[in-house]
Amino acid sequence: MRIHLNFYSKTVLLVVALGAFQFCTSDLEGSNYIRAERQGDFKARIVVDSTKLYRSSRNSGQLNVDVKYKAVLLDTDIDSLEWIFPNGNPESEKEALTTTVNYSSYGVFNSKLVLTKVDTVNLNYIYSYKDTIEIARPVEIIYKESNWGSFSATDESIWAVLPNDETVLIRENQVFDESTPFVASAAFTGFEGNKLKFSVEYKLTHKNYLASNVSPNTKLEVLIDELKAFGVSRVTDDQYFTQEFYVNTLSDFDFKIKKYPSLSTSAWQMTLTVSGTDAIDVELYDLVNQDKVIGYLSLDELTTTSGTTEVYEALLKTTSNGNEFSFGSSGNQLMILDGDPVQIESGSKYKIVFTLEDGLPKSYQLYREDSTTIPVSLEVNEYYLDASFKNLYIEVVP
Repeated sequence: MRIHLNFYSKTVLLVVALGAFQFCTSDLEGSNYIRAERQGDFKARIVVDSTKLYRSSRNSGQLNVDVKYKAVLLDTDIDSLEWIFPNGNPESEKEALTTTVNYSSYGVFNSKLVLTKVDTVNLNYIYSYKDTIEIARPVEIIYKESNWGSFSATDESIWAVLPNDETVLIRENQVFDESTPFVASAAFTGFEGNKLKFSVEYKLTHKNYLASNVSPNTKLEVLIDELKAFGVSRVTDDQYFTQEFYVNTLSDFDFKIKKYPSLSTSAWQMTLTVSGTDAIDVELYDLVNQDKVIGYLSLDELTTTSGTTEVYEALLKTTSNGNEFSFGSSGNQLMILDGDPVQIESGSKYKIVFTLEDGLPKSYQLYREDSTTIPVSLEVNEYYLDASFKNLYIEVVP
């Protein structure tokens, strides 16, 4: 009986089990598989041929830059992959370990790699594991100036591109007729309202540097359209500096370099007289943006036949609205309207500097060749100043 019961019990259990199996099989035939997506953790990285690319087109919307991407998979059981290239062409691609993407503008470009692994748990469940790998350093396409010679300049004769094609020099070796600054500019387009970062290197170099010749007047400016980006007043002679600045929402704009002349022809006049007779007309020059007028006097060869020293008299004059005005000394190197003539002895070279206040002479300083280290001739003056520029970069800021 016990064996029979045991046999019977086993038979019933087998029938029940077979019945359950038939029920499940029948149910699966009329239903879908259950799929689930889970976060994966795959080891992979994105490699590009270069993360920083430089171009010189001034139209950001007309670039044609190819970048090669490669997927390096450290996990071997990946079933599929998909590239994502925002603002690239194409914007996506599947099942390719290497691909080339074209970009048509300056900017910072991210890329992603979506990896998928499929795992079948049982007959009912299929798990899809996904992981997104982002590029460690996005690709940057940056503008770099390489054609300084194409800038539009108000005076082409002093805008000189050096033989390396990387540096431009603004020469100064003359007195200008006016104090109007020299301007060089280039037009940029297609930046689509982006925030831009500018970086440029510049230096100022005196023809005849004097450490004591420190003046706070503006010598150089860089502008975006009419917006002043930065200006330079004081000079560290012959040393490059890097200037960086940011400008928001730029699309089309002009990059401008403005350099002020050191000396310009002055409307003031000075004539030296001796014994009441006009002897020498002295050329005067304005120190631009410094409220000073200077002149150079060559009296080293002017002596009498007897070898005695002559004393010359000088008045500073100008004409306004048909009226002539004369300024002279009131003593202690101060100047007033209708003052006394400045006394200057012959037999030497001089430099005379008039300081203006509200546009009128206030004082003067006379420098004699044998008692000063300051140049007393125009040819070796301490004012002429060359400006150099190089390494202009423009970057789109994300």
